[in-house]
Amino acid sequence: MMENRSSEQQIWERVLKGQEEQPRSDLRQLQLAAMELAGIYRHLAGTLAGRQREMAKELYEGEMETARCLKGASILAGRKEDVLTIWTPAKEPARKLLEKCYHQTRRCLVDYTARSAEPELGAIFQQLAKKAAQRCARIAQLLGML
Repeated sequence: MMENRSSEQQIWERVLKGQEEQPRSDLRQLQLAAMELAGIYRHLAGTLAGRQREMAKELYEGEMETARCLKGASILAGRKEDVLTIWTPAKEPARKLLEKCYHQTRRCLVDYTARSAEPELGAIFQQLAKKAAQRCARIAQLLGML
C-alpha cells in the first residue's frame, strides 16, 4: 500500500512537472503564420473589388492585430523579439489562396485554444482563438462571394 502511494506521488510529480516545463512551442511559428496570412489578405485586397475588397482589408487588419498581439505575448513571456515581415504570396487564384488561409487559420485556432489554459498568457490566447474562429467564418463567406 505504501509503495503504491509513493509511486502514485512520483507519477503526479512527473505529470505536474511536465505541465510546467511545456512552454508550448515558441510563438515565432504563430507570428510567421499571422504575417503570411496578412500578406495574402493584403494581396487579395489589391486584386478584388467592392465588398470583397473590403472584407479582404478587414481580414488583413485582423491578422495584423493578431501578429502584434503575438509579438506582445512573446515579449511578456520573456522571449527574444523577432523582426517579421509580411509575406508575399505566390500567384494563385483568390479561391486557392482563401482555402489556404482557412486551413492555416483553423490550425492557429487549434493552437490558440490549446494555449488558452496557460496560467500567464491564457487570456490572450482565448481572445485570439475567438478572433480566429470569426476569421474562419469570414473566409468562408468571402469564398462564397467569389
